[in-house]
Order: sequence, then C-alpha cells, then structure tokens
Amino acid sequence: MQKLLISVAVVLAVAAAATAQSFYEEEIGAWHFHTYFFEVNPSKTAEAIAFRKATRQMINDGNLPECSLNQIAIGWDGPHPVSQWELCCNKTSYAAAHSWHTQNHGNLSVLIHPLTIYDQEDHMSRTSWIGKEVVIDAECPCLYPELPQPRPCPVYPEYSDDLPEDLENIQYEKPIPGTEDYRGLNKDFDILKDKY
Repeated sequence: MQKLLISVAVVLAVAAAATAQSFYEEEIGAWHFHTYFFEVNPSKTAEAIAFRKATRQMINDGNLPECSLNQIAIGWDGPHPVSQWELCCNKTSYAAAHSWHTQNHGNLSVLIHPLTIYDQEDHMSRTSWIGKEVVIDAECPCLYPELPQPRPCPVYPEYSDDLPEDLENIQYEKPIPGTEDYRGLNKDFDILKDKY
C-alpha cells in the first residue's frame, strides 16, 4: 500500500511539474494599458495629455523599463470607441505599470489587456479596468479569433505627447519596420501570415 501511495505521489508531482512548465511556456509576455478620453472635452483631454506626459517621464527616468508609448489615437480606433493612448509593457514591467496607472489615472478609464494569440479574448474577456469600464466594440474586424503568435510589444518611435493640431485630418505615422502594423498602413503586411 505504501508503494502505491508513493507511486501516486510521484505521478502527481510529475503532473504538477508539467503543468507548471506549461504555464511558464505560455505565460503572457506583454500587456497594453489604454487610457481613454473624449477629445471634445477640454478638461478630460488636458488630464489625459498630462497623464501621458507624466508616463513618458516615468519611462525616461527608467521607472517603466521595457515600456513604450504608441501615438495618440483620436476618435474611434479599432475596438476602442473613444480617443485613447496606449502604453505597451513587457511582463517584467507589468507590476510597475499597473501600480503607476492605479495611483495616477485620476478620473480617466484605463483598459488593461494581455497580448496573446487570442486577440478577441484579450480585448473582451481577459480585460481588467482601472476606473470606469468603457464599452469595447466586440465585432470589430480588427480583432482576430486566433493569431499565429502573440502580438509583440514593439518599441515605438518618439511619438508626440501632444494632441494633433488638426483633429479632422490626422496623419498617423507608420510603425517602426519589423513591428506589427496595427493600423494597416503597410498594405503588404498580413498579420495572419507575416512574421513580426
């Protein structure tokens, strides 16, 4: 009986180790923090821009390593129904970024989601919020049921931390070559086939 119990314990230990190894192989590598604001509301816009500039300073001071700011998106952008700016962080900076947003978001809403191969789930059911929740467009064709690999956390160029002057005719910049083309500016890029 004792040998049977030892055998069962060994089998359970091996299974637990395999499960733990599987977790670490599939662990989420990067996260997005989307800070929402209404560009037609001057006080909300000023708050969002001030928070973004403070976040940039945190990055520059080394307090948010392996984090990068994407450019400001005005109006409806993919599944995001209002203006927003995005901070992308690798997993090593997730705790610092979460802490920073929790303590400094003010009256702004912040969507946090992982970057895995399950793009729709990442934006719909794997989310968390700091501040009030905002309705996300679940039917946006920009969300993929499954990607061939997790979305990366690219290093973005030094995008401006100020609102564009002409909100009617915004020219979005192309991403750094070799990173995912989120806005579809490179017509030759296919997220389901091309490496990024």
